[in-house]
Amino acid sequence: MTPNWENLPHPPPAAQEGFVMDAVLTPHRSLSQRGFARLLGAFALLNMAGSVGFVLSGAYPVVVFMILDVFLLWLAFRMNYKAGLEEERVKVARQYLYVARRDPRGKSAHWVVSPLWAKVTTDEASVRISSAGKTLLVGGFLSPEEREEFSRALTTALTAAKQPG
Repeated sequence: MTPNWENLPHPPPAAQEGFVMDAVLTPHRSLSQRGFARLLGAFALLNMAGSVGFVLSGAYPVVVFMILDVFLLWLAFRMNYKAGLEEERVKVARQYLYVARRDPRGKSAHWVVSPLWAKVTTDEASVRISSAGKTLLVGGFLSPEEREEFSRALTTALTAAKQPG
């Protein structure tokens, strides 16, 4: 395998000797769907209770904005949960380092490079996997602590993959 990143149309065949590392990275979601339903319900009830006062005082247009407020909160969370479908998979075997990325729409991209040439670094935004002057960024949605932990684990896996048989 060459030191250059190869962009593949599909995943490579399974490694002959198994994987040294097989990690799936996904964005963290602090609020479950059930928790969101409860939050939105409570927010809608508070807005409805608040709108009663406006209706009684004759300020009907304010109610429209309060309904819009609930809708916009729902829309923001819906977009956030859609972005949470993103996934990155990193596999390290003796034959190759494989990275797959699936965007929120379900479209996948696949890259492979020799683990002998791969170098891992971490910056404030992501984990960088470099080889032959080209860099692939992974884990941009991870917290700084998670990025550091993943970077260490990936470096350890690449070191193990480079060891003879």
